[in-house]
Amino acid sequence: MLRKRVLKGLSELVVIMIAVAIAVPVMFILQSWLVGQMGRMPELDPVTATYVSRSVTTDSLLVTLTVSNNGNEPVSVSSITVVYTTTESGVSTTSGNLLGISLPQTINPRSSITIPLTINNAAKVNEVIVTVTIPSSNIVKTIRAAGI
Repeated sequence: MLRKRVLKGLSELVVIMIAVAIAVPVMFILQSWLVGQMGRMPELDPVTATYVSRSVTTDSLLVTLTVSNNGNEPVSVSSITVVYTTTESGVSTTSGNLLGISLPQTINPRSSITIPLTINNAAKVNEVIVTVTIPSSNIVKTIRAAGI
């Protein structure tokens, strides 16, 4: 009598169930990790400002301020404060003399405006602070402009 030896292995269904049992928890762990990483990502500021200052005369500066609205709703520039070193080496603040423009100025989404202003009795601009208002929510933000 010949006996056939029967080899038994795992059926395809069992293999698929084991693969799913491993894959589902791994996907939940991966999803949790990705959500945690999203919270650490830097966000683009909706409003940014940069300025360039140059000497016009021996004791006055021309400051060219560019305010950009990267958001999805209009913003309004309500005030500008320039902190500067005077020609006598003191520190002072001013809103400057606006040239051909008045405040408030509205900036549409995804656009920018350039605001020129002069500062008398100034040797150097230390910083420019811009206050903007989001009219739809009445949120007021103060932005420190980056000098170029």
